[in-house]
Amino acid sequence: MKKAITRHQHWLVFAADAVAVAVSYWTAFHLRFDLSLPEIQASNLLNTLAIVVVIRLASFYSFNLYRGIWRYASIDDLASVFKAVLASQAVIATVILFINYSNFPRAVIIIDPILTIVLVGGIRFAIRVTREMRHSGNTRELTKVLIFGAGDLGESLLREIRRDKTHRYKVAGFIDDNPDIWNHQIHGAKIFGGRGVLPRIISKYAIDSVVVAVSHSRGKLIGELMDLCHDSQILKKVHFKTVPTLSESLAKTPGAKAAKGLRNVELSDLLNRRPVQTDMNEVSRLVAGKTVLVTGAGGTIGSELCRQIAAFGAKRLLLLENHNTALFYIDKELSEAGYGAEIIPISGDVKDRGLLNNLFRAYKPELVFHAAAHKHVPLMEANPQEAVKNNALATFVLAEAAAAHGVERFLYISTDKAVRPSSVMGATKRLGEMALTGLAASSATKYIAVRFGNVLGSSGSAFNIFREQIAAGGPVTVTHPEITRYFMTTQEAIQLILQAGAMGRGGEIFVLNMGEPVKVLHMVRNLIMLGGFEPEKDIAIKFTGLRPGEKMYEELFRPEDVRKDTGHPDIFMAIPEGANAAISKEQVMELGALCDLPDKTPLLIKIRDIVPAFKRAPADKKTAAANGDNA
Repeated sequence: MKKAITRHQHWLVFAADAVAVAVSYWTAFHLRFDLSLPEIQASNLLNTLAIVVVIRLASFYSFNLYRGIWRYASIDDLASVFKAVLASQAVIATVILFINYSNFPRAVIIIDPILTIVLVGGIRFAIRVTREMRHSGNTRELTKVLIFGAGDLGESLLREIRRDKTHRYKVAGFIDDNPDIWNHQIHGAKIFGGRGVLPRIISKYAIDSVVVAVSHSRGKLIGELMDLCHDSQILKKVHFKTVPTLSESLAKTPGAKAAKGLRNVELSDLLNRRPVQTDMNEVSRLVAGKTVLVTGAGGTIGSELCRQIAAFGAKRLLLLENHNTALFYIDKELSEAGYGAEIIPISGDVKDRGLLNNLFRAYKPELVFHAAAHKHVPLMEANPQEAVKNNALATFVLAEAAAAHGVERFLYISTDKAVRPSSVMGATKRLGEMALTGLAASSATKYIAVRFGNVLGSSGSAFNIFREQIAAGGPVTVTHPEITRYFMTTQEAIQLILQAGAMGRGGEIFVLNMGEPVKVLHMVRNLIMLGGFEPEKDIAIKFTGLRPGEKMYEELFRPEDVRKDTGHPDIFMAIPEGANAAISKEQVMELGALCDLPDKTPLLIKIRDIVPAFKRAPADKKTAAANGDNA
């Protein structure tokens, strides 16, 4: 039905063009002779009119003027009209001069194409204007929008909003920091000024949403605009939104849904990070057609690994997870997504040597991504035995099984907390790295470790807790006003992990570029403002002191570490002091025996012997808060 309507509309435009061409030609003759057309020129007009109309319409057809959707007419469409008229005019002039009509007025050859462009182009833009007027007639209950950014992205957003059939938004105007364009207009929408006028414009025009339409340094900009609107009355009535840029849409991994239209500003927008660069072909070569094992498949990192690995064309995906509910949901999601990979859920513990050997024999995975781990720092301080069992001993067992069964690559998800560890969790992740070093020397398997920091929105993360506290009306609890952390999104982290896995040649410890460290307090204040509240007025912030094992400042490298470029702007290689330090099988057995003792002190002493950089942070919160970084 829609195709029939479109075909009908094209015939109407074709007929309108024929009339416009005839009227233009008739008008050109009459203008040339001041509306008093001599008889001989009237004869010339009638004798050549059909020739002109046929040649013009044939040219329009050859330049695809009847394939456009004219309710979206643009400058590009006008350019096509100009080219079609110019080409047809050359043919018309040649034919008329060749036939050599008596005293044919050459001025008509110049006047006629100008009039044709005006009339034919006018028909197309009249279609667009009529549609926009029809859809802009009802302004009731529209969201009033102020666009920050009067560049190409802002201009295209204005056009998109105006032709949106649902017309949910009405653009009040623009704000832009470029003073050269202040008080000018874009499609009739005024550019009010720079960011300094933002609060006044919001109040004057009763703005509902501020849309940030810039493609660079957006995170920092959004934070600064929110600070300008710190007044509680403004914050409570205005929402901040943004629009995906073209580079962000193109950076999506296979299978990801492209973002469309306006969306609310999220915490990830405030990180001021540029989109990561991923070599899709290299990652595809790594996983396409392979059998891949992911441990911890139901966790935040593991589940996103599974999504992206499946999207890149893995033949078979083995999901190893000891949390049955998490396993159920990721299995269901992947099975219903239609990626094409065979999904095999395996309920079990990564420490189970028998399970691992049976799994490797049955499915023969070529790649292993080891994401299973205990990650919560304070919990592992209280339970160091479990941290060692899961983060260190299980890694050794899995890596040993991978070597025995000829796995091509083994990628271990490590952490920035393994750098000069101040916690049991960080120390046990460093032990995991050392386990790989010990096995790499005698195995054909390529062992690769990847370190990175905090992931926004991961299960049990601080920011999920912050959101819950804000929803409950506060207070929001922060350990220390000066504490900083590195942050990135889960999708970014996994893209870079896969890229590192493809780049690795074995034995590397890769470090992801986490950008600039962020003050947790600043992020909390932004979260509160995104919720439409004013920090410390509507929502209180309470400082609780550092928890056992926590650092004030995380580090990606130590001063004595060697940092090497890899050729990728977001992935570095770390060669830590004692890079060749490895755990022997005897040490693994000794750690295992110490884990069975009721007293954890001997185990902690042994960890410190193996990882000399491990200096456990004090457990007393007040002391920790006073001393700052206790690493």
